[in-house]
Amino acid sequence: MTVPAWCSAALVAVDWGTTNRRGYLLDGNGAILDARKDDLGLVNVKDGRFQEAFEILTAPWIETCGAMPALLSGMVGATKGWTEAPYCPLPAGLDELAGSLERAPSDDQIWIVPGVSTRDRIGVADVIRGEEIQAIAAGWQDDSSLIVVPGTHSKWVHVREGRIIEFTTFMTGDLFGAILNHTVISQLRVKDSIGDQNAFALGVDVGFSHNGELTHVLFGARTRVLFGELAPDAVSDYLSGLLIGAEIAGALSAHGPDVSSVKLIGSEHLCETYRMALESRGAKVSVVGPCAIGRIYADLAKRAGILKT
Repeated sequence: MTVPAWCSAALVAVDWGTTNRRGYLLDGNGAILDARKDDLGLVNVKDGRFQEAFEILTAPWIETCGAMPALLSGMVGATKGWTEAPYCPLPAGLDELAGSLERAPSDDQIWIVPGVSTRDRIGVADVIRGEEIQAIAAGWQDDSSLIVVPGTHSKWVHVREGRIIEFTTFMTGDLFGAILNHTVISQLRVKDSIGDQNAFALGVDVGFSHNGELTHVLFGARTRVLFGELAPDAVSDYLSGLLIGAEIAGALSAHGPDVSSVKLIGSEHLCETYRMALESRGAKVSVVGPCAIGRIYADLAKRAGILKT
């Protein structure tokens, strides 16, 4: 992108995750003028050098456009982050988030967005950091939406009139990595395997239909190979399907049996994977692009008085 396009820049926004982060250069209306990403997530920032890490990401913008306010969301606001931004209880929308921003320990105009917290129907505490912005962005224009933010910890978020009213976390990505790399199934893994949609679809069906027996059907990823029912290079796709299928079944239990319409927001690859799984269960699925996120960051900054309206 050429430098002149940055002249209208008014805000920096960063979705700062555990292992990676993505920064956005926004104009006053939240249009994305430029975007950058790197692997300086929370766990890769050494010795608490968050100011330095922030400058590494934003230096080209600041050097060209001058100083401007910044909003950081995600794990940068966790206990081990730059500074802790306590969780907002549900229901929570932009007004609640704007009223609970934490100023970063910096001479720059940097604020950290709080996460949100809740307790589910059985009393288990649940939290979000970062995905709250994505979910509100995806459901902003609807009276009521069910948003899925797939990832290491997938979030199913119910947004009503721009406010998060409930959500549920599933450790699907974490489990996938742990099982594929650190269990008996890892012995079957073929590193150069090619995506097998049939194996994935079978896994989704089995995981969904037998989610109550998940620890048993997971072992089937091994025995299906032993008995020639599954090719070794399809194990990864089958395992992915099993876990996502079980996740969908769990989400139906948490959010009601009629999940007929779902919005996805997140990485292109994961959104496509979840789209296939959800559509196989009869859901109508749409994918929300990143431009909506910019508008939400800008709106949040205006509500907090950081960005002039």
